[in-house]
Amino acid sequence: MKNFVTAVLLIFLLQVLPVSATVKVMPTLIELDANKSRGNYLTTSFSVQADKNETVRFKLYPEYFTITDEGKMDSKPVSESADNLISHARFVPNEFTLKNGIPQIVRVTFTDLKSLPDGESRMVMFIEDVAAKEILLPNANKNLNTRLVVKTRLGIPIYVDKGRFVKIGNFDDLKIEKNNKNLVYKMDLSAKGNSKVRYHGKAQVIKDNQLIKEFPVNSNTIRANGIFTERGMLPDNLQAGDYIFKVILTYKNEKGENKNLIKEVSFHVDNSI
Repeated sequence: MKNFVTAVLLIFLLQVLPVSATVKVMPTLIELDANKSRGNYLTTSFSVQADKNETVRFKLYPEYFTITDEGKMDSKPVSESADNLISHARFVPNEFTLKNGIPQIVRVTFTDLKSLPDGESRMVMFIEDVAAKEILLPNANKNLNTRLVVKTRLGIPIYVDKGRFVKIGNFDDLKIEKNNKNLVYKMDLSAKGNSKVRYHGKAQVIKDNQLIKEFPVNSNTIRANGIFTERGMLPDNLQAGDYIFKVILTYKNEKGENKNLIKEVSFHVDNSI
């Protein structure tokens, strides 16, 4: 009798990313302003679509989450936090089958908004396979088969801002450091107020008042009253000399206005080292 080794692969896709080669969710992030509602409730929706050649059944369930100082999502099945949206959420359907490439619309309603605290409340809506898929992998050992059990879980973060909420981003520090023979930048950011700050932006390398290089920096989320540190590589093959490294970040405040965070630092390249 052949022995079987089973490996379990659980795919988590919780940020604003393409969610799968065969399953598409739109939008991948939902942000709502309760102050714009006409009543004590809000409604929204999202669509889930599979490849036209696939038939797959999904179930839906929400979890509360927090944002770590690394900008990651930390989900919790149970939480008594006041900014937990789960008890306010109603969604239809909670289980469905995708086939023939036809998208499924899921409608979500948030009720009793007045009881939410001022600021940001949140949850993540998980979309998970009802049945796991099994893939038999080839193995050089004829007496040992490897079976891969694949279970897909997609997550859509949902935020609701309510009452007096504030989004203030700060660019606290920018440094250039050496990592072996490479130069890396380190930027320290923080957010004040009671709602997250999500930023995007670009970095520039300047020499003798001339732009030498320009590249995008990673977009990230800073939790309310939180800190965040980002590190990245500077372009290589820079000639010896003095440079300025400049970072320009943009985020939207509570009024929907674009705000810039700009900081620059001088550094020197010595190719003899």
